[in-house]
Amino acid sequence: MGESMLLRSVSVALVLAAALSTQPALAQSLSPDRTLRMVPNADLQTLDPINTTAGVVQSHAHMIYDQLFGRDEQQRPQPQMVESWTVSDDALTWSFTLRDRLVFHDGQPVTANDVIASLRRWGARDPHGRQIMAITEAMEPRADGRSFTWRLRRPYGLMLVALSKPAGNMPAIMPARVAATDPFTAITETVGSGPFIFVREEWVPGSRVVYRRNPEYVPRGEPASGTAGGKVAHVDRVEWLNIANAQTAVLALIQGELDYIESPGVDFLPMLQRRGMQIVRTNTLGAPGMIRMNHIHPPFNDPRAREALMLLVDQQDILQAMFPDPSLYQVCHAFFVCGSPQETNAGVPAGLGSEAARERARNLLRESGYDGSPIVIMDPADNPFVHTATLVLAKQMEAVGFRTDVQAMDFASMAGRRANRRPPAEGGWHIGLTFWNGLGASDPVGNVPMQASCERAWPGWPCDAAHQALIDSYPYAAGEADRKRILDQLHESAYRLVPYVPYGQWYLPSAVNPRVSGVLAMPGIIIAWNVRKAVR
Repeated sequence: MGESMLLRSVSVALVLAAALSTQPALAQSLSPDRTLRMVPNADLQTLDPINTTAGVVQSHAHMIYDQLFGRDEQQRPQPQMVESWTVSDDALTWSFTLRDRLVFHDGQPVTANDVIASLRRWGARDPHGRQIMAITEAMEPRADGRSFTWRLRRPYGLMLVALSKPAGNMPAIMPARVAATDPFTAITETVGSGPFIFVREEWVPGSRVVYRRNPEYVPRGEPASGTAGGKVAHVDRVEWLNIANAQTAVLALIQGELDYIESPGVDFLPMLQRRGMQIVRTNTLGAPGMIRMNHIHPPFNDPRAREALMLLVDQQDILQAMFPDPSLYQVCHAFFVCGSPQETNAGVPAGLGSEAARERARNLLRESGYDGSPIVIMDPADNPFVHTATLVLAKQMEAVGFRTDVQAMDFASMAGRRANRRPPAEGGWHIGLTFWNGLGASDPVGNVPMQASCERAWPGWPCDAAHQALIDSYPYAAGEADRKRILDQLHESAYRLVPYVPYGQWYLPSAVNPRVSGVLAMPGIIIAWNVRKAVR
């Protein structure tokens, strides 16, 4: 079916009618240029950014909450709620003063007590937060209500990096009464101080999420950049619509019924471009692919078998099969993500995936004592990208002497089975492919699959005390030069340990209607402030 016939065959207005039919009269009376309609890449089912790391929940958090520091597009921490801050010469005492006129959506002023309570809740769940709380001596408000002091028992070199996290667990500032909720229990009250207000009465899980502009929000004076700078809301209402059918969403965007699709699907990109839509790379760090091996069962409990897998993987071969357009991907052997400030190639062997590397892999496989037993590879067949990569990997493995048993399942089933520590023949597994948010993977502390903390590690359970010690030492580096030294050592250690094997990095762009401008880039986050919408 041609594009013109597709456009005629779908009545987008009828498709969207169900999602929009319960709008209140006030929303229906708004000028079209004052309502922004967006399609995120997942449905919002829960509202607590501390209780989950899901990307759509972190995007929701940025709509309604604020944080002490934001990140600009270069991933540099910048003050957001903070007016000023100081750190003592011994780096043990931090003092923060909040900006004036910070007000929660319920009309109450934001105080230092709210900040302290929010940070303590965040610190119980976030990897950086747990490290900081473990060395916290005290957090004390001052008499003015806008300032507080944070005293540590040892310096923490990534304090501002941690407080400016845009994803993973955003350190969202909430009223103290809400932050008193157990960090392992989801909050039920959503009151922030950010540029938009969550309209709970219009939230329909599986269909629609609605926000309205916060008229009391006072943006910073600096230009907007990432999650930093002035968060100016140029629209009065933002609607997130859950449209499961990608074709329907694409046609709605072309016909002007939608303004923004976070992930339109690579097959639709040529048509969108021909129809004049903007194709925007908002996730500047993309998604790194990860081949995770089970470290506790043969053959991958032997480092020679893991090294063999690392050597045989031909990233270009896998990525070409996954994506039709080479501009959507790149070969990347950096564990901490190509294009990130932490990118390093220290310790990367030459010629990975080449015929010479495959011959070396064959020798290592023999040396490891691999007995030819089938390698159970979990295949999430409902994810087309990972499914394709899994099939190509299996062929590459067989070419050097592995026998493979590719077992199809959906992604959710793979996530459940991944936690099974039993032998592969008893319901366990050998290999599973996944991918990560580039921002999280670029963080040596926050890169969860990099951890080698044995039974406490992410499924696959790498276990190496020296490797883990390098991760744990990273925040306590004496300065940038020392931090770079530790980073290089950690990367070299990763290529010896092989906690997982990278299989490339890809970038799935967003699609934006041409009448929309001001879309900001931030890995893993969709941003509605700074966005303008012209009248048709």
